Amino acid sequence: MSAAKLFIDHSKEPLLAPATSYKPNLELYEKEWVPKIKAYNEKLSNAIPNEYLAPSTLLPDDLDATPFNAMGIPATVLDEKTLTITELNASEIAQKIAARELTASETILAFIKRATLAHQLTHCAMEILFDYGIKRAKVLDEYQAKTGHTVGPLHGVPLSLKEHYEFEGHVTHAGYVSLLDNVSEKFSLTSQLLYDSGAVFYIRTTEPQSLMHMDSINNITGRGRNPHKTTMSPGGSSSGEGAIIAMKGSPLGLGSDIGGSIRGPAAFNGVWGLKPSSKRISLIGSISAREDTTCEAIQAVLGPLSNSVDDLELFMKSYLAQRPWELDQQLFPLPWKEVPTPRASDLTIGFVYDDGVVKPHPPVIRALKEVEEKLKAAGVHIIKWDPHRVYDAVEIANAAYSSDGNSAVFDRLEKSGEPLAPLSEHYLQIGKGDKGLSSMELQYYTHSREVLRQEYLKLFNKRGVDFLITPTYVGTAPKPSTIKYWGYTSLWNIMDQTCVTFPSGVFGDKSTDFKDESYKARNVYEEHEYGIYDPEASDGLPVGLTLVGRRYTEEAALKAAKVVSDIISV
Repeated sequence: MSAAKLFIDHSKEPLLAPATSYKPNLELYEKEWVPKIKAYNEKLSNAIPNEYLAPSTLLPDDLDATPFNAMGIPATVLDEKTLTITELNASEIAQKIAARELTASETILAFIKRATLAHQLTHCAMEILFDYGIKRAKVLDEYQAKTGHTVGPLHGVPLSLKEHYEFEGHVTHAGYVSLLDNVSEKFSLTSQLLYDSGAVFYIRTTEPQSLMHMDSINNITGRGRNPHKTTMSPGGSSSGEGAIIAMKGSPLGLGSDIGGSIRGPAAFNGVWGLKPSSKRISLIGSISAREDTTCEAIQAVLGPLSNSVDDLELFMKSYLAQRPWELDQQLFPLPWKEVPTPRASDLTIGFVYDDGVVKPHPPVIRALKEVEEKLKAAGVHIIKWDPHRVYDAVEIANAAYSSDGNSAVFDRLEKSGEPLAPLSEHYLQIGKGDKGLSSMELQYYTHSREVLRQEYLKLFNKRGVDFLITPTYVGTAPKPSTIKYWGYTSLWNIMDQTCVTFPSGVFGDKSTDFKDESYKARNVYEEHEYGIYDPEASDGLPVGLTLVGRRYTEEAALKAAKVVSDIISV
């Protein structure tokens, strides 16, 4: 089978497959499911402690229509003790609780107050579990008082969860209306292991319909907001995690990623995120379109988001210490390895200024230049990374997402008849859309993926790089329902390489980040993505970059990311 039959030259061919055949059944949806949506939202609203809300006088009348920066609100309305606690990162919280300088109960109360503000401002919650968190913290405090010990390394640490992980006794719907009656019988395996490590669950956060947007819109709770500018997207699909952690309503959260769903929200909200290689963190009990959550051509992963690289390491060490591979046969038996922190002069980092498909927007290019200059001055060896077959990698990813002809997504959607969000419609058209892949095509794409992985390994070796620093997306956080190109992130899902997304310290600036109106797009991807750049909308939004390591190098990548962060923070 020749490559010409499968690979598309996107500079000449359309971006999308033919329109999806899915047709909403609005009569069914409005009659049987809209009442359930209303009941779900009433329960969510009733769980909000009104005494912790910010006064309406501090807020615009319409947060969705006003470009409001919500980041300063907590410091305006919270008491000093609450602010002090919630400014701590997860590692500091764990240390202080273990040393009895804090209790789990006072810690969770502080984060409940701040999470209430975060939800009020960003609409980040899908389910509020504050009473659950208070009871859990009390049990942990009693255990510590009685035994003199903590239950584990996350004892008392508040931990937010993206909604699509099963939660015992609670609905888990993964953004699909048809799953509003799906009550979980137990925790997902990863959630259970985090619980066993001492984590305190208290909030479940938003995701988009289908879990396959770099955005946040669903038909259950609506749209999430970016706290830096509420008219803009918080990213997706770990939408609420990015927003709540940026607002410091959570010190540590669990997200998932099959095309950029941890890295996008981390970058757009100015926080940290880790996309590990596959089969290190269990997917058992993670609800999505597919019942089995597996697709060998491209695999989803779970990973943490936080405000500190140290917390990403705390998460991984705490989780892997429980030997999850003994409970999930899909996982590789890879305990956490202690590796030394490299010296800046020992690092060789390749910089990606353009993936050959879509040129980044001016704020991202400026961030890359500033970070490169600082690293070079600190002694890091820098090389320019020339892109390699990114078109092909993006097509493999897109074809893999819809390899079943969208049948699993259709099954979820058709049971409720819910209407499609704009980016769900786009998702159902990527790759080969409703046509899907034959078994022969799936074998070919999987083989092509393996060829690419080998080529990238050889390139890392030949070019002598330890890590790459690359855009996470072509721009800053976008306007809702606009992102259609994920190549800067989905490339690394196909490669299955470790990624650490970090704040660059650079923000969009309309006074310097001018749009090049004369730029000629090279292909339909770029025509759309470069075309949506708006300096005014981007102004004041953080730029997040991503450090890319080789496969299964989470330990070394986090150490290197800390070195990078320390250098650029000076």
